[in-house]
Amino acid sequence: MCRFKLISLLIMISITGVVKSFVTVGLGVDCDFNQLFEAYQSNELEVRVTNEQVYTNNFVMDKFKSFKGGYDSCMDAQADVLGSEKSKWSGLNANNNTVIEVAADLPIVATVIIENFEVYDGNNVSAGGAGGIKVSGNSNVIIRNSIVYDNRGVEGGGLHVYGADATLRLENTEVHSNQATGYGGGVYCSDGARLIIDSKSTINNNEATFNGGGIFGGQGCEITNASGELVGGRVYFGIIYNEANKGGGIYLQTGAQLNVTGTPDYPAQISINYAYEDQQPSGGGLYLTGVDSTAHLINTEVNFNGSINHGAGMVVTDQASLVMSQAATGCSYGEQYCSEMKSNTGYGLAAEGGAGYFSDGSNVQISQTDINSNRSNLVSGFVINDSAMLRLEGNLIRDNESNGNQSPATSLIHIGAANSQAAQLDFVYNTVVNNDVNNFFTANNIDNRQVLNVFNSIIWDNGTVFNFNGPATAQIDCSIVHETASLSGNVGVVLSNDPLFINAAAADFRPSLASDAIDFCANDLFPAQYHDLNNVLRGYDMASVNNAFGAYDAGAFEYAPDIIFRHGFD
Repeated sequence: MCRFKLISLLIMISITGVVKSFVTVGLGVDCDFNQLFEAYQSNELEVRVTNEQVYTNNFVMDKFKSFKGGYDSCMDAQADVLGSEKSKWSGLNANNNTVIEVAADLPIVATVIIENFEVYDGNNVSAGGAGGIKVSGNSNVIIRNSIVYDNRGVEGGGLHVYGADATLRLENTEVHSNQATGYGGGVYCSDGARLIIDSKSTINNNEATFNGGGIFGGQGCEITNASGELVGGRVYFGIIYNEANKGGGIYLQTGAQLNVTGTPDYPAQISINYAYEDQQPSGGGLYLTGVDSTAHLINTEVNFNGSINHGAGMVVTDQASLVMSQAATGCSYGEQYCSEMKSNTGYGLAAEGGAGYFSDGSNVQISQTDINSNRSNLVSGFVINDSAMLRLEGNLIRDNESNGNQSPATSLIHIGAANSQAAQLDFVYNTVVNNDVNNFFTANNIDNRQVLNVFNSIIWDNGTVFNFNGPATAQIDCSIVHETASLSGNVGVVLSNDPLFINAAAADFRPSLASDAIDFCANDLFPAQYHDLNNVLRGYDMASVNNAFGAYDAGAFEYAPDIIFRHGFD
């Protein structure tokens, strides 16, 4: 078939979803073939496969092909009538056997589609071996309506995608119960490859001996993930219940890029993952390390992750960066906020950073997020060490505490370990309530290095606000706090009046119209970069309230009556 006709047919397939020619594979006399490899060698682009037998063919694909399974018979395949069971493609647990391999070397990208299949019992523990499906070369592989499970490899128990010309797409697909003796229990992605996971796909219950229980990304891998939508008949959704030494859910290194975005109706999920490294920061939900390793989390839940050591929710280190916020258009998630860091727990007695641990020149920005019920005995919230920078803007920080071995937790946020390089926290437009901690901001500041900026915030709780070991390189302005005796450094306008929340007992921490937080602040030294936690534009000027220093409200919420909030609350 000439190249022009081939490209034209592929364009027609991608636009209409209609395939004009096919062959069938199955056991009946009306089947064209009884084995997959023979059908692959045919000139037809689509192979329709019955579920009458288990297929065990192992061969390397290097051309365009679509395998569509799930037919009860070849007659049904000819009529394109799907049955109730998927077709099965097995590696039989044979040694050094990857179930499906795609390694195209054509001048144009070769698309391979695997649809309505169960891919299982691959076993390849040779160097760089992958268990279920391995993709490399000039290849675009789409796994659709399929299940990849019970596979074992070194780099990618379930899936492996490698190389700058390789793309792997998951559409309504489950990757579960796979194991990597090295990296990437569910998926391994490296060397500039692209991994795209749609909202209906899930990476769950996978395990890596080293890093990346759910997903490992390295060497410039680009990951786009929306996983989190509830799908009928499934128990699991999102990146969930994965386990590794570091990065239980996701591990990124050496310039890997991660973009996570929830849909308008379902948040993306990185939840209930676990990391068991007990000597170094472990990162239950996520672990990012290395220059240019970057994560953007939009409308995402990082919830219920656990770790033995530091950073139950996330670890960002060694000049990596992370940004977490809501989408500009908000969400419709019912009675929850669009962005959450909730109930992440550091289980070790010396664990720090229940929500997150940031070190070694990392740069993190978390905004418009409900930071809620994270636990660790020493530091229930965040640790910032060794030239790391954290900006917290427009967050509701509440109910964070120890994990039960002692109460309360030592600190909510800790800046700088003993003798560490300068670290910095910019704390802007946040509301802090109902935390069970002795101190809110602790800094080991003997060398006068650590930097703390608190602006336009409400801290209405119990415990010491500033707890400094050494001189205070801090400033606080236009804020409402429950105590002022501990404040030092450059102290501006700070009130200790009750902020008069609308209904604190019902967890409604918006300021009432009588609150001094309304129209209290200017927006010049640390300007707001985002709307408030309800996606209301900052600086809503209430005509009935005299501006103290500007039209901007202190805290996570801007008072704006009669506005329909775009996070699901009324």
